[in-house]
Amino acid sequence: MEKMRFVPYEEAKKIISDIVEMEHPTEDGKRIFNVYDQAGKPICWFDAEEVEAEVDAREFEDIKEHILHLIPDWAT
Repeated sequence: MEKMRFVPYEEAKKIISDIVEMEHPTEDGKRIFNVYDQAGKPICWFDAEEVEAEVDAREFEDIKEHILHLIPDWAT
């Protein structure tokens, strides 16, 4: 199995335009964080509960910052 590689944080900040919390399109009650590029195209998503368990976030901005460190290289 190949090791997951991530986009460097500074590059991710340039690529990502928005991170939006929303309900999963096919799983009722499941929340996700959908990640959009500068063209407004969704490029990847994260399970909200998993991300929130990884970071002690008081603000949604803290969650966004955490996600910027986790953008997989295949998403760009």
